[in-house]
Amino acid sequence: MNILIPHKWLLEHLKTKAKPSQIQEYLSLSGPSVETISEQDGDSVYDIEITTNRPDSLSVRGVAREAAVILERYEISSRLKPLELKIPDKPEVEELPLPQINNDPSLCQRIMCVVMSGVQSKPTPKWMAQRLEQAGFQTHNSMIDITNYVTHEIGHPCHAFDYDKIMELGGVINVEEAKAGKPFTTLDGEERETVGGEIVFTNEIGTIIDLPAIIGTANSSVDENTKNVLFWLEDLDKKKVRQASMAHAIRTVAAQLNEKELDSYLGEDALKRGIQLYRDVTGAKVASEIFDEFIEPPAPAEIKIENAQISRYLGLDLELDLIEQIMTS
Repeated sequence: MNILIPHKWLLEHLKTKAKPSQIQEYLSLSGPSVETISEQDGDSVYDIEITTNRPDSLSVRGVAREAAVILERYEISSRLKPLELKIPDKPEVEELPLPQINNDPSLCQRIMCVVMSGVQSKPTPKWMAQRLEQAGFQTHNSMIDITNYVTHEIGHPCHAFDYDKIMELGGVINVEEAKAGKPFTTLDGEERETVGGEIVFTNEIGTIIDLPAIIGTANSSVDENTKNVLFWLEDLDKKKVRQASMAHAIRTVAAQLNEKELDSYLGEDALKRGIQLYRDVTGAKVASEIFDEFIEPPAPAEIKIENAQISRYLGLDLELDLIEQIMTS
């Protein structure tokens, strides 16, 4: 899978004076393969191939993390910049109730969401639209483009529901496995039916209100009249996501990320970044507590490997201090 990353966007996460040609050369030798560099709107845009076993690198920040370590090996000063994700610790305006969320733990490991009120439907700012277009995205409006921006920057998919539509549909979101033949209308106006086995979100009477990670539905999507947004992230069963994506022939970035088993802990950074952007770009305010249902948070995996194995894989011997430095950079 390839990812397009503008150089200026990369430098918001990577502190280095390396030139684009150096980043291309040294990353390609030691990590993600930078296949080409193109010049667009006064910026260099990297076209980078990411192998399927490295979904942690499928984002601006993921590539910056790799570059921060690799460039140091070639004696080019570099470091990963810390994320500055300051958000209000409580609702800023009169609180709006969250929908009733009924999760199926076998289908969804984590759900995070927050209500943002007073959203102003504005054109996407030029700086954001330009970056998204350089990264290969079509731009729409600020409410939608913020979700694509966060996904590409942090590496975790996210979604914007029209909060008021959700509440008018009953204020309930059920996570369930679809039976075959259930009709729904997607946000592009197309009438579709479930094939069976997809993960769907439904309301209290069983109406489908989202085909998560694949495509939104017309009855819950944001539009020019949206005033309040339910900003939403979920971690879904990867096999179910791939099944739905292939069955409906819809290949989205969200589907491709979900089916590679995302790091569930990325959700926190993505949620905070989204809140920042909704506040800054659309003038929205936080209008609820943050909902976070995390089913059995995974403990960090302990990986044991003999130094002799590392030497065999690399064909050279490394000092233990250097190995530790690389792994903790």
